[in-house]
Amino acid sequence: MNIMIISALLSSWLDKVQPEIQPPAPPQAIVEKFEIVKSFTGEVTAYTSREEETDSTPFIAASGATVHWGMVATNAYPFGTQVRFPDIYGDKIFVVKDRMHSRFENRLDIWFPEYSHARHFGLKNTKVEIVRLAKSN
Repeated sequence: MNIMIISALLSSWLDKVQPEIQPPAPPQAIVEKFEIVKSFTGEVTAYTSREEETDSTPFIAASGATVHWGMVATNAYPFGTQVRFPDIYGDKIFVVKDRMHSRFENRLDIWFPEYSHARHFGLKNTKVEIVRLAKSN
């Protein structure tokens, strides 16, 4: 028997035996919706993990968390409060995990990994949004 005939017969038989394989559906993007609890213009500064700016444990926040990008220090809100700075960082959510010196009652301080970036950030009066995860229906 010719190899071409065998190949055609085998191909025909496999089409009947094997179901057509469909590629998996693309994963659904999880988009969390947040609602704005409070919106105001506030003083926002930046800090790093230098002992001159913190205490003798510069990589441990007041909440006990290890410092990381997305963390904020403030005395105005409880730990875990979610904050956005929409005019600077769009929809990025920051979380309160650290405290500031007591002389700063209402200021928010964003943690930066590099001192030069924190210095460049400086002091900004910008829109601040306190947000929470929206309840789904």
